[in-house]
Amino acid sequence: MTIGKRQVLHIAGCFLAALVVASCGKSEQDAERKSASTLERIAQQALNKVTPEEEIQDVNEMIQTAGYVTREYREFPAQEVGKKGRVLVYTDKKGKSSGGIVYMKKTGFGVAPAWHWYFDESVPEAVDKVELNADGLWDVRVLLKGGRTIEYRQGESFSMTAADRTDWLALNGVSSDPLSEDSDLWRCFDSDTSTAWRSSLSGGEAFLELAAPFGVTQDVLTLYTWHSDQPKQCTLYADGKKIQQFGLEPKAAAQMIRLDDGVKGARRIRLTFDAIHGGGDVVSVAELSLQ
Repeated sequence: MTIGKRQVLHIAGCFLAALVVASCGKSEQDAERKSASTLERIAQQALNKVTPEEEIQDVNEMIQTAGYVTREYREFPAQEVGKKGRVLVYTDKKGKSSGGIVYMKKTGFGVAPAWHWYFDESVPEAVDKVELNADGLWDVRVLLKGGRTIEYRQGESFSMTAADRTDWLALNGVSSDPLSEDSDLWRCFDSDTSTAWRSSLSGGEAFLELAAPFGVTQDVLTLYTWHSDQPKQCTLYADGKKIQQFGLEPKAAAQMIRLDDGVKGARRIRLTFDAIHGGGDVVSVAELSLQ
């Protein structure tokens, strides 16, 4: 079949038109991508303009309502790539008897606690990042009023990479003796359910005791029970008063318990365990929170 000159021109014109349409479509896509990139940049700039006071406005109100004041709030190195860290130091109003330190992670416009230490007989004045054992994990040195310092090694007493928390429990509480260094209290707060606090029941019961300096505001306790040594029964005390006793299921999972109203406002929480499923004399708790 012979193609005439007019047909050749028509085909060429259609081809050019198709190229123009494709080019226009690509230009529109490029424009959309540039627009999205611009919006992201503007949003990021807006985030960077949030003042420290705005970041912790609600936190400051909670701290003040509990009878404390914020002494310092500033940037702090984050262990995780792409994360931003903050550290907050608070004391009693006169700065004479107690206070605490909260390491916070910034996500978007807000910040959330990752770990929280409370000192009921000491006043913290400053906190710094240090390297104590050349393991690649940043450690922490706390300066207390009077010149005394306390050092905490990451991986031995806390984890900077733990998940954001929704409660304000102080994680440096006390417990019955752990079975080993690998089963110390802080393992309840490292966001790793393959580790656990483990303690013996040989003395009749095992216990966890934690401070809630700003007072418990809600009434849901979550215990993530481990793959073994699962507690069968728990008793909760708030400020020294027995609130309730409840049972736990024999499973490795998060178990949520709705607590009685008597827990609200409490500043010290104690959990005791006196039996485990399947017998034995060791109890384990992988993770714990009180909202």
